[in-house]
Amino acid sequence: MKPVSLKKVAEVIGASLASGDPDAFADALAGGASIDSRTLREGDLFFAMKGQTDGAEFARDARERGGAATVADRPLDAVPTLVVEDVLDAMQKLARWNLVREDAGPPPTVVGITGTVGKTTTKDALAAILRHAGRKVSATAGNFNNEIGLPLTVLTADPKTEILVLEMGATHAGDISALCGIASPRVGVLTAISPVHLDSFETLEALAEAKGELAVCLPDDGSLVFPVDAPATATGSDRSLSRRISFGSEGANLWPSEVEETDEGIRFTANMDGESVEVRTPVFGTHLVQPILAAMGGGVSLGLTLEECANGVARLKRTGLRGELYRLKDGIVVYDDSYNASPAAVSAVLRYGAGQARQQKKRLVAVLGGMFELGPNARAYHREAGAHAAESGVDLLVCVGEEARWYAEAFPGETLFFEDAHSAAESLHESLAPGDFVVVKGSRGVGLDALARELRERLALV
Repeated sequence: MKPVSLKKVAEVIGASLASGDPDAFADALAGGASIDSRTLREGDLFFAMKGQTDGAEFARDARERGGAATVADRPLDAVPTLVVEDVLDAMQKLARWNLVREDAGPPPTVVGITGTVGKTTTKDALAAILRHAGRKVSATAGNFNNEIGLPLTVLTADPKTEILVLEMGATHAGDISALCGIASPRVGVLTAISPVHLDSFETLEALAEAKGELAVCLPDDGSLVFPVDAPATATGSDRSLSRRISFGSEGANLWPSEVEETDEGIRFTANMDGESVEVRTPVFGTHLVQPILAAMGGGVSLGLTLEECANGVARLKRTGLRGELYRLKDGIVVYDDSYNASPAAVSAVLRYGAGQARQQKKRLVAVLGGMFELGPNARAYHREAGAHAAESGVDLLVCVGEEARWYAEAFPGETLFFEDAHSAAESLHESLAPGDFVVVKGSRGVGLDALARELRERLALV
């Protein structure tokens, strides 16, 4: 964020000034935002959010670390405070204004990315494409894709940003519309529609409609990139947009052929409008071809050629815990995709693992944690995944957590149960055999990242 006076900030968010000299407020500048005093940068505004703890308790620490002021719902002793009724609403107002302010030059082009799986891979790939093409890019960090993380991303972006790539998550109808109301996208990318968050949406149709809010919020001269098999409700099919790019199987505008796994990552040919280009990218898992195609569609929507997009994804570095491959001692290989899980994502990882195990003549071990937020049909989705594990040729199924027991109900082969990731991390290595190919997948709350880390430490190559 380009530095702005606290007096102007107060005007934008409707705040009163407290705990300081009003004249001092007028001269002080803020150049960013934070909700965590531990990571606050000098000159940041500290937004005192209320969650498990009251952020106001850390306002003094934020000030000592160089914070410009605290935005809180009450005056705070000995700390310059901008007092508002609703701290989150104030942060969102400031982010919205920051994208249209007249003193900061041309506003960045906003790309909104949503979908049930693949958002972060698509975001990482698109950012890599744009940076390699020489564009100044800021993008969502980690999983900052909600009503808190998105405005924070906007306020912490480099003032020289040309393109702002934002993940947009949703757990309820209206969430994406609200995020688009803060940062209005000109390009929308829909990665996939599959069962997730069904405890909130109840049906896949309702989820598709919620994800479709992104297409509805695009301007008439905007562009949408979407899976060729996505429901019409998810793609705003009745909207007149400047450009629509479908991706997926042959018959889409953008589709892959000659997909293969190599020692350096995945390789495929991307085809679009009679043009073909070879794509090589240093990530593992052929199921990642689809989010990479989605990112390439985003790059084309922003005026890049297919070849420029291919050159960019060759430099892709993914956010941690998503498709990382580790070669350990005794020929054991671990594919760590433990960041999160949904039925579609688990299925994709099982397919990948099965293909690799067959190709390398290895025993396939699937370490699966429970899949959360699947609503009343959660057990059925887990059983379906267990049946898929059997069909894929999984030799040993490792179930971690209570929900994961449902996998075993439809899996007739050898099974291990662990109450939690900690207990699995303590002893799973004892059940592995030389040459195993191990895939790790589960919802974030299961904590399988700790298990994967323990395996890497215990079985590290010397």
